[in-house]
Amino acid sequence: MGHYEYGLKSLADEQLLSGLARIVQRRNEITAEFLAYLAELDERQLFLDLGFSSLFEYCTVKLGLCGSTAGRHIAAARVCRSHPQVFEMVASGALHASALSLLKKHLTGENAAELFELCSRRSARRVEELLAARFPRPDVNDLVRRLPAPSARTLDVGCCVAAEEPSRELQTEASPQAIALGPAPEQQFEQKTPVESLSHEQSVTLGATQASKPRRPEPLSADRFGVHFTADGEFCALLERVRGLAGHRLPSGDLMTLLKRGLEAYERELEKQRFAVGRKGRRNRDGAPASGALAGPALSKPAPPHPNPSDPTLSRPEFQPKPRPSQKRRPHYPAAVARAVFLRDGKQCTYVSPDGRRCSARWRLELDHIEPAAVGGEATIENLRLRCRAHNQWYARQYFGRFRVSAAMLASRRRRAAPSD
Repeated sequence: MGHYEYGLKSLADEQLLSGLARIVQRRNEITAEFLAYLAELDERQLFLDLGFSSLFEYCTVKLGLCGSTAGRHIAAARVCRSHPQVFEMVASGALHASALSLLKKHLTGENAAELFELCSRRSARRVEELLAARFPRPDVNDLVRRLPAPSARTLDVGCCVAAEEPSRELQTEASPQAIALGPAPEQQFEQKTPVESLSHEQSVTLGATQASKPRRPEPLSADRFGVHFTADGEFCALLERVRGLAGHRLPSGDLMTLLKRGLEAYERELEKQRFAVGRKGRRNRDGAPASGALAGPALSKPAPPHPNPSDPTLSRPEFQPKPRPSQKRRPHYPAAVARAVFLRDGKQCTYVSPDGRRCSARWRLELDHIEPAAVGGEATIENLRLRCRAHNQWYARQYFGRFRVSAAMLASRRRRAAPSD
């Protein structure tokens, strides 16, 4: 067999989707069988006879699994060994190994059936949220502490994002390299500090000294999340300046409140900049909306009057037209139109699939012409909609063809990369 068996370009769309569904079903059945083998291997402890100190070592060294996959499936196999009815749920796709590994520490004989049903056909992210609501954990303490890294500027900031969380006074540890918000770690109900409990893969790195994957907020309870990230000295200096300015309104200097208000202000700034939300419309002296305000569906701007060619002042150097850069200008959207479309579409991508599922993206939203501007489509409320970049480009490929869109994107990248004169 060669690589030709994996070439699927000849398949129709329906064949591709149905084939993928069949493979997923087979994968679920194989996963259930794999967990059964792991559970029995764990029961017999055969890996000890083979010279491995643990089932995890056997899976990573002998079977070649990565550490996260091995740990997740071993935990799932042990759940299945304790609750054999779960094998069928895994084979049917109702439960997956990630969900079982998250459930393991919460399962008892009394709640097992209820928790299996609660987490059935849920993503790992959703399972984390459901378990956090069911088994809430203590909030993490505010902490600003220097990490043992080569760069002296890289700091780790762990903060609790919690509604109505009582704030703590600023305390300084004995070491001049650490600043902690809250009680000392040994006073935290045997809870590790955020820095000590974080692994390298769990940090969101803002400095150049680390390159770990961004970590999403960690659910702690129904409405509380632990937020961990690595910051540099400039961020911490800015944090202290803002804390000082807010000292009269927020004497405790609570990190969650400071960051929340800062993000709210930045959100308002971005919405005003991108979609003119909150921007006041210009008015003429008589109080009527100026051109470009929300006065009609077309919202067109009147063209400026043409200059008189016989005017002698036009020959002076300061009146000569200046050369413009060759880069293509971005399409212009009147502020009132951008604002109306952004608010009308609920600040979310408007693409709806044939089965009725709306795209949930709120990241990198763009104004998309229903009738493209390249064929005369106007920047009106009726002809614009909010789309994420992926669905915006997908619609363009459908309308103009994949080759033409790819060529235009390549030309745009080349223009941006070209040195400016």
